[in-house]
Amino acid sequence: MSKKIYYTNSQLQPVDEKKLIALASKYDNAFIFQTPEGLRLYSFGSLSQITPGSQKNQFTAVSHWKDHLHSLLTPINANVPPQVVGGFSFSSKQTGKSVWGNLTNGYFFLPKYIVIIENNNFTLITSSFNKSEIIQEKIAFISQLSVISISNRQLNNIIVAKKELNVDKWAAAVAKTTKLIKENDLKKVVLARNLQIELAHEPELCLLWQRLQLTQPNTYHILLKQKKLLFLSATPERFAKFGAAYFETAAVAGTTRRGGTALEDKQLGNILLADKKNRSEQQFVVNEINSSLKKAGLVTHHPMEPILLKNKNVQHLFTPIKGTGSYDLFSLLNNLHPTPALGGLPRKKALLQIDKIEPFTRGLFGAPIGHISFDGTGELAVGIRSGIISGTTAFLFAGAGIVADSVPETEVAETRMKFNPILNILKEDNE
Repeated sequence: MSKKIYYTNSQLQPVDEKKLIALASKYDNAFIFQTPEGLRLYSFGSLSQITPGSQKNQFTAVSHWKDHLHSLLTPINANVPPQVVGGFSFSSKQTGKSVWGNLTNGYFFLPKYIVIIENNNFTLITSSFNKSEIIQEKIAFISQLSVISISNRQLNNIIVAKKELNVDKWAAAVAKTTKLIKENDLKKVVLARNLQIELAHEPELCLLWQRLQLTQPNTYHILLKQKKLLFLSATPERFAKFGAAYFETAAVAGTTRRGGTALEDKQLGNILLADKKNRSEQQFVVNEINSSLKKAGLVTHHPMEPILLKNKNVQHLFTPIKGTGSYDLFSLLNNLHPTPALGGLPRKKALLQIDKIEPFTRGLFGAPIGHISFDGTGELAVGIRSGIISGTTAFLFAGAGIVADSVPETEVAETRMKFNPILNILKEDNE
Protein backbone atom coordinates (compact mmCIF):
# COMPACT_ATOMS: atom_id res chain seq x y z
CA MET A 1 0.00 0.00 0.00
CA SER A 2 1.48 3.36 -1.05
CA LYS A 3 -1.52 5.71 -1.02
CA LYS A 4 -1.31 8.74 1.21
CA ILE A 5 -3.33 8.52 4.44
CA TYR A 6 -4.91 11.81 5.46
CA TYR A 7 -6.09 12.43 9.00
CA THR A 8 -7.94 15.17 10.79
CA ASN A 9 -9.00 15.94 14.39
CA SER A 10 -12.32 17.09 15.79
CA GLN A 11 -13.53 17.83 19.29
CA LEU A 12 -16.83 16.05 19.95
CA GLN A 13 -19.48 17.06 22.42
CA PRO A 14 -19.58 14.46 25.22
CA VAL A 15 -21.86 11.57 24.27
CA ASP A 16 -23.25 8.58 26.11
CA GLU A 17 -20.47 6.02 25.73
CA LYS A 18 -23.06 3.28 25.31
CA LYS A 19 -23.55 4.75 21.84
CA LEU A 20 -19.87 4.17 21.05
CA ILE A 21 -20.12 0.58 22.28
CA ALA A 22 -23.27 0.00 20.22
CA LEU A 23 -21.50 1.44 17.18
CA ALA A 24 -18.70 -1.12 17.52
CA SER A 25 -21.16 -3.88 16.65
CA LYS A 26 -21.72 -2.26 13.22
CA TYR A 27 -18.08 -2.63 12.13
CA ASP A 28 -16.10 -5.75 11.15
CA ASN A 29 -13.08 -4.32 12.97
CA ALA A 30 -13.50 -2.62 16.34
CA PHE A 31 -11.30 -2.17 19.39
CA ILE A 32 -12.15 -0.74 22.81
CA PHE A 33 -9.48 -0.10 25.44
CA GLN A 34 -10.13 1.32 28.89
CA THR A 35 -7.39 1.78 31.50
CA PRO A 36 -7.84 1.63 35.30
CA GLU A 37 -6.89 5.34 35.34
CA GLY A 38 -9.84 6.21 33.09
CA LEU A 39 -8.44 6.68 29.56
CA ARG A 40 -10.88 5.26 27.00
CA LEU A 41 -10.12 4.58 23.36
CA TYR A 42 -12.76 3.44 20.83
CA SER A 43 -11.68 2.38 17.33
CA PHE A 44 -13.82 1.58 14.29
CA GLY A 45 -13.13 0.30 10.78
CA SER A 46 -9.77 -0.50 9.21
CA LEU A 47 -7.59 1.14 6.56
CA SER A 48 -4.74 -1.37 6.96
CA GLN A 49 -4.18 -4.48 9.04
CA ILE A 50 -1.46 -7.00 9.90
CA THR A 51 -1.33 -10.50 11.39
CA PRO A 52 2.00 -10.13 13.21
CA GLY A 53 2.42 -13.68 14.52
CA SER A 54 2.49 -15.07 10.98
CA GLN A 55 5.91 -13.43 10.57
CA LYS A 56 9.24 -14.76 11.90
CA ASN A 57 9.48 -11.90 14.40
CA GLN A 58 6.11 -10.32 15.10
CA PHE A 59 7.52 -7.23 16.80
CA THR A 60 9.80 -6.45 13.86
CA ALA A 61 6.86 -7.02 11.51
CA VAL A 62 4.65 -4.51 13.35
CA SER A 63 7.53 -2.04 13.57
CA HIS A 64 8.11 -2.13 9.79
CA TRP A 65 4.36 -1.98 9.04
CA LYS A 66 3.91 1.00 11.37
CA ASP A 67 6.95 2.80 9.91
CA HIS A 68 5.53 2.34 6.41
CA LEU A 69 2.15 3.71 7.46
CA HIS A 70 3.88 6.64 9.19
CA SER A 71 5.56 7.56 5.90
CA LEU A 72 2.11 7.84 4.29
CA LEU A 73 0.45 10.03 6.96
CA THR A 74 -0.56 13.56 6.04
CA PRO A 75 -2.31 15.76 8.65
CA ILE A 76 -5.19 18.10 7.84
CA ASN A 77 -5.80 20.53 10.73
CA ALA A 78 -4.58 17.88 13.17
CA ASN A 79 -2.06 17.67 15.98
CA VAL A 80 -3.18 14.30 17.42
CA PRO A 81 -1.97 11.48 15.14
CA PRO A 82 -3.75 8.15 14.58
CA GLN A 83 -2.79 4.97 16.41
CA VAL A 84 -2.50 1.32 15.48
CA VAL A 85 -4.56 -0.91 17.77
CA GLY A 86 -4.91 -4.62 18.51
CA GLY A 87 -2.72 -7.37 19.88
CA PHE A 88 0.32 -9.51 19.30
CA SER A 89 0.05 -13.29 19.59
CA PHE A 90 1.52 -15.21 22.50
CA SER A 91 4.03 -16.79 20.13
CA SER A 92 4.82 -16.48 16.43
CA LYS A 93 3.57 -18.85 13.74
CA GLN A 94 0.96 -20.62 15.83
CA THR A 95 -0.46 -23.31 13.57
CA GLY A 96 -3.17 -25.94 13.53
CA LYS A 97 -6.88 -25.71 14.12
CA SER A 98 -7.61 -22.97 16.63
CA VAL A 99 -10.62 -21.51 18.43
CA TRP A 100 -8.99 -18.12 17.76
CA GLY A 101 -9.74 -18.11 14.02
CA ASN A 102 -8.32 -14.98 12.36
CA LEU A 103 -6.92 -13.85 15.74
CA THR A 104 -4.68 -16.94 16.16
CA ASN A 105 -1.53 -15.05 15.22
CA GLY A 106 -2.52 -11.67 16.63
CA TYR A 107 -4.16 -8.77 14.83
CA PHE A 108 -3.39 -5.05 14.53
CA PHE A 109 -5.19 -2.49 12.41
CA LEU A 110 -5.11 1.20 11.57
CA PRO A 111 -8.62 2.44 12.41
CA LYS A 112 -10.76 4.58 10.14
CA TYR A 113 -12.12 6.37 13.22
CA ILE A 114 -10.74 6.70 16.75
CA VAL A 115 -12.47 8.40 19.68
CA ILE A 116 -10.15 9.15 22.62
CA ILE A 117 -11.77 10.17 25.91
CA GLU A 118 -9.66 11.68 28.66
CA ASN A 119 -10.77 14.10 31.38
CA ASN A 120 -14.18 14.32 29.68
CA ASN A 121 -12.58 15.56 26.45
CA PHE A 122 -13.76 13.64 23.38
CA THR A 123 -11.28 13.73 20.48
CA LEU A 124 -12.21 12.19 17.12
CA ILE A 125 -9.42 11.16 14.73
CA THR A 126 -10.68 10.47 11.21
CA SER A 127 -8.33 8.85 8.69
CA SER A 128 -8.92 8.44 4.96
CA PHE A 129 -7.27 7.68 1.64
CA ASN A 130 -9.37 10.40 0.06
CA LYS A 131 -8.46 14.00 0.93
CA SER A 132 -11.54 15.46 -0.75
CA GLU A 133 -13.94 13.19 1.16
CA ILE A 134 -12.42 13.10 4.65
CA ILE A 135 -14.65 15.90 6.00
CA GLN A 136 -17.79 14.21 4.69
CA GLU A 137 -16.64 10.91 6.18
CA LYS A 138 -16.14 12.60 9.54
CA ILE A 139 -19.62 14.16 9.37
CA ALA A 140 -21.12 10.79 8.42
CA PHE A 141 -19.52 9.14 11.47
CA ILE A 142 -20.79 11.85 13.83
CA SER A 143 -24.25 11.48 12.33
CA GLN A 144 -24.12 7.70 12.71
CA LEU A 145 -23.12 8.13 16.34
CA SER A 146 -25.98 10.56 17.03
CA VAL A 147 -28.73 8.27 15.71
CA ILE A 148 -27.61 4.85 16.90
CA SER A 149 -29.91 3.33 19.50
CA ILE A 150 -28.83 2.01 22.88
CA SER A 151 -30.03 -1.30 24.24
CA ASN A 152 -31.59 -0.97 27.69
CA ARG A 153 -32.05 -4.70 28.11
CA GLN A 154 -30.30 -6.62 30.85
CA LEU A 155 -27.87 -9.41 29.99
CA ASN A 156 -30.12 -12.43 29.82
CA ASN A 157 -28.04 -15.35 28.68
CA ILE A 158 -28.01 -18.83 30.11
CA ILE A 159 -24.91 -20.99 30.23
CA VAL A 160 -26.20 -24.31 28.94
CA ALA A 161 -22.87 -26.17 29.24
CA LYS A 162 -19.57 -25.62 31.01
CA LYS A 163 -16.59 -27.92 30.57
CA GLU A 164 -13.13 -27.64 32.05
CA LEU A 165 -10.94 -29.30 29.42
CA ASN A 166 -8.46 -32.06 30.37
CA VAL A 167 -8.24 -31.14 34.06
CA ASP A 168 -6.69 -34.45 35.15
CA LYS A 169 -4.12 -34.33 32.34
CA TRP A 170 -3.29 -30.74 33.23
CA ALA A 171 -2.79 -31.61 36.92
CA ALA A 172 -0.53 -34.49 35.88
CA ALA A 173 1.41 -32.07 33.65
CA VAL A 174 1.89 -29.75 36.64
CA ALA A 175 3.33 -32.66 38.66
CA LYS A 176 5.63 -33.63 35.78
CA THR A 177 6.78 -30.02 35.39
CA THR A 178 7.60 -29.63 39.09
CA LYS A 179 9.73 -32.79 38.80
CA LEU A 180 11.57 -31.34 35.79
CA ILE A 181 12.18 -28.09 37.67
CA LYS A 182 13.69 -29.97 40.60
CA GLU A 183 15.92 -32.08 38.35
CA ASN A 184 16.98 -29.48 35.75
CA ASP A 185 17.86 -25.79 35.49
CA LEU A 186 14.24 -24.80 34.88
CA LYS A 187 13.04 -22.33 37.51
CA LYS A 188 9.45 -21.67 36.48
CA VAL A 189 6.95 -22.66 33.78
CA VAL A 190 3.58 -20.94 33.33
CA LEU A 191 1.01 -23.55 32.29
CA ALA A 192 -2.42 -22.54 31.03
CA ARG A 193 -5.69 -24.38 30.60
CA ASN A 194 -9.11 -23.51 29.22
CA LEU A 195 -12.80 -23.69 29.96
CA GLN A 196 -15.41 -24.17 27.25
CA ILE A 197 -18.76 -22.42 27.63
CA GLU A 198 -21.92 -22.95 25.56
CA LEU A 199 -24.48 -20.14 25.74
CA ALA A 200 -28.19 -20.24 25.00
CA HIS A 201 -27.82 -17.54 22.37
CA GLU A 202 -25.20 -15.25 20.86
CA PRO A 203 -24.28 -12.51 23.38
CA GLU A 204 -24.87 -8.86 22.56
CA LEU A 205 -21.66 -6.83 22.45
CA CYS A 206 -23.10 -3.78 24.20
CA LEU A 207 -24.43 -5.83 27.11
CA LEU A 208 -21.17 -7.75 27.46
CA TRP A 209 -19.23 -4.50 27.74
CA GLN A 210 -21.59 -3.05 30.33
CA ARG A 211 -21.31 -6.25 32.32
CA LEU A 212 -17.50 -6.17 32.05
CA GLN A 213 -17.41 -2.66 33.51
CA LEU A 214 -19.91 -3.53 36.25
CA THR A 215 -18.34 -6.77 37.48
CA GLN A 216 -14.64 -5.96 37.01
CA PRO A 217 -13.79 -2.50 38.40
CA ASN A 218 -10.19 -1.29 38.68
CA THR A 219 -8.85 -3.40 35.80
CA TYR A 220 -8.20 -2.83 32.12
CA HIS A 221 -11.29 -3.44 29.99
CA ILE A 222 -10.46 -4.65 26.48
CA LEU A 223 -12.56 -5.76 23.53
CA LEU A 224 -11.22 -6.69 20.09
CA LYS A 225 -13.81 -7.49 17.42
CA GLN A 226 -12.86 -9.07 14.12
CA LYS A 227 -16.02 -9.93 12.20
CA LYS A 228 -17.82 -12.59 14.32
CA LEU A 229 -14.96 -13.08 16.79
CA LEU A 230 -14.93 -11.22 20.11
CA PHE A 231 -11.94 -11.14 22.44
CA LEU A 232 -12.65 -9.89 25.97
CA SER A 233 -10.20 -9.20 28.78
CA ALA A 234 -10.42 -7.82 32.30
CA THR A 235 -6.69 -7.97 32.87
CA PRO A 236 -5.15 -6.31 35.95
CA GLU A 237 -1.70 -6.34 34.36
CA ARG A 238 0.04 -3.61 32.40
CA PHE A 239 2.60 -4.84 29.90
CA ALA A 240 3.92 -1.39 29.06
CA LYS A 241 3.08 2.30 29.02
CA PHE A 242 5.66 4.24 27.05
CA GLY A 243 6.88 7.45 25.49
CA ALA A 244 10.04 8.69 23.81
CA ALA A 245 12.18 8.62 26.97
CA TYR A 246 10.31 6.40 29.44
CA PHE A 247 8.96 2.87 29.71
CA GLU A 248 6.67 1.76 32.54
CA THR A 249 5.76 -1.83 33.28
CA ALA A 250 5.01 -4.03 36.30
CA ALA A 251 5.82 -7.41 37.79
CA VAL A 252 2.58 -9.18 38.72
CA ALA A 253 2.69 -12.73 40.09
CA GLY A 254 1.32 -14.70 43.01
CA THR A 255 -2.41 -14.97 43.54
CA THR A 256 -4.95 -15.46 46.29
CA ARG A 257 -8.66 -14.84 46.53
CA ARG A 258 -10.38 -11.79 48.03
CA GLY A 259 -11.82 -12.17 51.50
CA GLY A 260 -15.49 -12.14 52.40
CA THR A 261 -14.85 -9.44 55.02
CA ALA A 262 -12.31 -6.63 55.31
CA LEU A 263 -10.50 -8.55 58.06
CA GLU A 264 -10.34 -11.79 56.07
CA ASP A 265 -9.23 -9.87 52.98
CA LYS A 266 -6.37 -8.28 54.91
CA GLN A 267 -5.37 -11.63 56.41
CA LEU A 268 -5.31 -13.31 52.99
CA GLY A 269 -3.22 -10.45 51.61
CA ASN A 270 -0.73 -10.69 54.48
CA ILE A 271 -0.45 -14.46 53.98
CA LEU A 272 0.31 -13.87 50.29
CA LEU A 273 2.95 -11.25 51.13
CA ALA A 274 4.61 -13.72 53.50
CA ASP A 275 4.31 -16.79 51.26
CA LYS A 276 7.75 -18.07 50.24
CA LYS A 277 6.62 -19.75 47.01
CA ASN A 278 4.68 -16.73 45.73
CA ARG A 279 7.33 -14.21 46.77
CA SER A 280 10.00 -16.26 44.99
CA GLU A 281 7.85 -16.50 41.85
CA GLN A 282 7.23 -12.75 41.83
CA GLN A 283 10.91 -11.95 42.41
CA PHE A 284 11.78 -13.99 39.30
CA VAL A 285 9.56 -11.64 37.31
CA VAL A 286 11.02 -8.47 38.87
CA ASN A 287 14.59 -9.58 38.19
CA GLU A 288 13.94 -10.58 34.58
CA ILE A 289 12.08 -7.37 33.68
CA ASN A 290 14.71 -5.25 35.41
CA SER A 291 17.44 -7.04 33.45
CA SER A 292 15.63 -6.54 30.10
CA LEU A 293 15.17 -2.81 30.70
CA LYS A 294 18.82 -2.35 31.66
CA LYS A 295 19.97 -4.25 28.54
CA ALA A 296 17.86 -1.82 26.47
CA GLY A 297 19.91 1.05 27.94
CA LEU A 298 17.32 2.28 30.45
CA VAL A 299 17.92 3.34 34.04
CA THR A 300 15.45 1.38 36.18
CA HIS A 301 13.50 2.37 39.27
CA HIS A 302 11.29 0.14 41.43
CA PRO A 303 10.44 -0.43 45.11
CA MET A 304 12.29 -3.22 46.88
CA GLU A 305 9.15 -4.89 48.26
CA PRO A 306 5.93 -5.80 46.43
CA ILE A 307 2.53 -4.42 47.36
CA LEU A 308 -0.90 -5.95 46.85
CA LEU A 309 -2.88 -5.37 43.67
CA LYS A 310 -6.52 -6.02 44.55
CA ASN A 311 -9.20 -6.82 41.95
CA LYS A 312 -12.77 -7.93 42.52
CA ASN A 313 -12.06 -11.68 42.56
CA VAL A 314 -8.36 -11.99 43.37
CA GLN A 315 -5.32 -10.15 44.72
CA HIS A 316 -1.72 -10.34 43.47
CA LEU A 317 1.82 -9.37 44.41
CA PHE A 318 2.68 -6.24 42.42
CA THR A 319 5.85 -4.23 41.79
CA PRO A 320 5.77 -1.20 39.45
CA ILE A 321 8.95 -0.83 37.37
CA LYS A 322 10.00 2.24 35.37
CA GLY A 323 12.87 2.77 32.97
CA THR A 324 14.13 6.16 31.75
CA GLY A 325 16.38 7.00 28.81
CA SER A 326 16.40 6.39 25.07
CA TYR A 327 15.56 2.94 23.67
CA ASP A 328 14.12 1.06 20.70
CA LEU A 329 10.47 0.31 21.51
CA PHE A 330 9.84 -2.83 19.45
CA SER A 331 13.19 -4.37 20.32
CA LEU A 332 12.39 -3.95 24.03
CA LEU A 333 8.85 -5.34 23.60
CA ASN A 334 10.36 -8.36 21.86
CA ASN A 335 12.89 -8.88 24.66
CA LEU A 336 10.23 -8.59 27.37
CA HIS A 337 7.57 -10.89 25.91
CA PRO A 338 6.68 -13.20 27.41
CA THR A 339 7.74 -12.13 30.88
CA PRO A 340 8.33 -14.89 33.47
CA ALA A 341 4.77 -14.17 34.69
CA LEU A 342 3.40 -15.56 31.41
CA GLY A 343 6.15 -17.83 30.08
CA GLY A 344 8.69 -18.88 32.68
CA LEU A 345 12.43 -19.04 33.33
CA PRO A 346 14.69 -19.66 31.52
CA ARG A 347 12.40 -18.41 28.78
CA LYS A 348 13.36 -20.74 25.91
CA LYS A 349 13.24 -23.91 28.00
CA ALA A 350 9.98 -22.85 29.64
CA LEU A 351 8.36 -22.19 26.25
CA LEU A 352 9.48 -25.61 25.00
CA GLN A 353 7.79 -27.20 28.02
CA ILE A 354 4.63 -25.19 27.34
CA ASP A 355 4.59 -26.39 23.72
CA LYS A 356 4.95 -30.01 24.85
CA ILE A 357 2.17 -29.87 27.42
CA GLU A 358 -0.55 -27.47 26.32
CA PRO A 359 -2.96 -29.06 23.80
CA PHE A 360 -4.30 -25.73 22.52
CA THR A 361 -3.14 -22.51 20.87
CA ARG A 362 -2.81 -19.53 23.23
CA GLY A 363 -3.62 -16.96 20.54
CA LEU A 364 -4.04 -13.57 22.25
CA PHE A 365 -4.01 -15.08 25.74
CA GLY A 366 -1.03 -13.71 27.66
CA ALA A 367 0.01 -11.47 24.76
CA PRO A 368 0.50 -7.66 24.71
CA ILE A 369 -2.70 -5.89 23.61
CA GLY A 370 -3.39 -2.17 23.28
CA HIS A 371 -2.61 0.92 21.20
CA ILE A 372 0.58 2.44 19.74
CA SER A 373 0.52 6.03 18.50
CA PHE A 374 2.57 7.47 15.66
CA ASP A 375 3.94 10.03 18.14
CA GLY A 376 5.80 7.26 20.02
CA THR A 377 3.42 6.95 22.97
CA GLY A 378 1.07 4.09 23.80
CA GLU A 379 -0.02 1.47 26.26
CA LEU A 380 -0.22 -2.34 26.15
CA ALA A 381 -1.86 -4.64 28.68
CA VAL A 382 -1.32 -8.39 29.12
CA GLY A 383 -4.20 -10.43 27.66
CA ILE A 384 -5.06 -12.50 30.73
CA ARG A 385 -8.44 -12.90 32.54
CA SER A 386 -9.68 -13.32 29.01
CA GLY A 387 -11.76 -15.32 26.58
CA ILE A 388 -12.66 -15.64 22.93
CA ILE A 389 -16.32 -15.76 21.87
CA SER A 390 -17.60 -17.04 18.54
CA GLY A 391 -21.37 -17.26 18.21
CA THR A 392 -22.70 -19.19 21.21
CA THR A 393 -19.35 -20.76 22.13
CA ALA A 394 -16.75 -19.20 24.40
CA PHE A 395 -13.33 -20.40 25.51
CA LEU A 396 -11.88 -18.90 28.69
CA PHE A 397 -8.17 -19.11 29.53
CA ALA A 398 -6.21 -19.10 32.79
CA GLY A 399 -2.62 -19.86 33.74
CA ALA A 400 -0.52 -20.53 36.82
CA GLY A 401 3.19 -20.19 37.51
CA ILE A 402 4.64 -23.63 38.27
CA VAL A 403 7.76 -23.75 40.45
CA ALA A 404 9.54 -26.53 42.33
CA ASP A 405 7.10 -26.70 45.25
CA SER A 406 3.86 -26.23 43.29
CA VAL A 407 1.00 -28.55 44.25
CA PRO A 408 -1.23 -29.68 41.32
CA GLU A 409 -4.49 -29.41 43.26
CA THR A 410 -3.62 -25.87 44.38
CA GLU A 411 -2.79 -24.81 40.82
CA VAL A 412 -6.08 -26.25 39.52
CA ALA A 413 -7.94 -24.23 42.16
CA GLU A 414 -5.98 -21.06 41.30
CA THR A 415 -6.73 -21.32 37.57
CA ARG A 416 -10.39 -22.06 38.32
CA MET A 417 -10.50 -18.82 40.31
CA LYS A 418 -8.92 -16.97 37.37
CA PHE A 419 -11.73 -18.06 35.05
CA ASN A 420 -14.20 -16.09 37.16
CA PRO A 421 -13.78 -12.55 35.74
CA ILE A 422 -14.98 -13.51 32.25
CA LEU A 423 -17.28 -16.26 33.54
CA ASN A 424 -19.09 -13.68 35.69
CA ILE A 425 -19.55 -11.46 32.63
CA LEU A 426 -21.21 -14.25 30.65
CA LYS A 427 -23.56 -15.62 33.27
CA GLU A 428 -26.69 -14.21 34.86
CA ASP A 429 -26.53 -13.01 38.47
CA ASN A 430 -28.88 -15.77 39.61
CA GLU A 431 -26.87 -18.60 38.04
